[in-house]
Amino acid sequence: MLFGFTLMFFSSPGQTYFIALFGGEIRTELGLSHGQFGALYSAATLCSAMTLLWSGALLDRLKLRPFTMGIVVLMAMACAFMSTAQNAVMLFLGIFLLRQLGQGLMSMTSSTTMMRYLSYSKGKANSLSNMGYSVAESLMPSVIIILLLSFSWRQVWQLTALVLVLIVPVILMRLSREQPKRHQRYLAQLSQDSQQERDSQAHRGQRQWTRAEMIRDPLLYLFVPSLVSQSLLYTGFMFHQIHLAEAKGWPLIVWGSMYFLFSVTTIVSSLGIGALVDKIGAVRLTPFIALPMAVGLLALSSSDTILVAALFMVTMGVSTGAQAAISAPFYAERYGNKHFASIKSLASFIMVIMTAVSPVIIGWFIDAGTSINTLALGGSVYAVSVSCIGFIAYRLSLSNGD
Repeated sequence: MLFGFTLMFFSSPGQTYFIALFGGEIRTELGLSHGQFGALYSAATLCSAMTLLWSGALLDRLKLRPFTMGIVVLMAMACAFMSTAQNAVMLFLGIFLLRQLGQGLMSMTSSTTMMRYLSYSKGKANSLSNMGYSVAESLMPSVIIILLLSFSWRQVWQLTALVLVLIVPVILMRLSREQPKRHQRYLAQLSQDSQQERDSQAHRGQRQWTRAEMIRDPLLYLFVPSLVSQSLLYTGFMFHQIHLAEAKGWPLIVWGSMYFLFSVTTIVSSLGIGALVDKIGAVRLTPFIALPMAVGLLALSSSDTILVAALFMVTMGVSTGAQAAISAPFYAERYGNKHFASIKSLASFIMVIMTAVSPVIIGWFIDAGTSINTLALGGSVYAVSVSCIGFIAYRLSLSNGD
């Protein structure tokens, strides 16, 4: 679990909240509007998503330890490159690399490792590993804001690169010493599951779907909106968090402190929901991921008080914790572990698509003069809608005997 925790913690430079902290300085220096920066970010994220369909599947064929070391070193190089961006083209490439390696491969490697080697408690294991992201999200905004008081944004990216290349590989090598033994147990379990499937086709719980088979599952397309709703709404609003805070009249230092509240809520809800996943299943819980966000966005649309900021971050934290606890176990529970990296790479592709489209869409609306209140109300309606669709998918899965 600490292996996954570490990967999720240090995936931060490729996550939206981290990159967005530099948004003001980057836009000012490179002369970009909100919409232009959002469009560039979204285009880079979209290209990362398409690449992930290929790169993510590599983990089904390559050994975990060298694969992980490789992506961490490449992540350090991406941070160093980001610090040299002088124009929109270089910024696009830098964001593409950060998104591909951080949000994409490091996050996917963490969840794949948890599902393969700790499948007996996949909900709790996935929740505990995702705490790495939550802990980083509670600490990094304050750390970055403090560093930007003394260093330029380029120097902060260079410091990040040094930490990644000098410290993280050593930690991960030590934490993965038992991985070869775990992998042998995983292969033995796969062999046993395959034999059970051959012996009884009615034993649906052991079916090991391929990615092509998953694509042909009609219920996938009803479950997906709930599974990716947090990525769509959270990314869209957090990418434009500076504008959000300014529109609401919230001092940035106060807004930054809300991340601690968000992270604590995410951790607590993720642990609780992770235990619930192991007890009643991820599929049953999927429709409820977006509902807490719906409440927070509705409140955000109606008031500018600091209490609403706190409520917004708490409800976002609950949905974020739910998404973190439910998403990977959902795919393992419904489609099996044998081809999990390939399946998760497609799931990550869909999720990254959502994180690609939301910043540019909200950026365009902001440039067109749409208020944050109106955008929040629209987000609340969307969250309720996908929850209803997810519940329909769950009921259909029961009637189909899945």
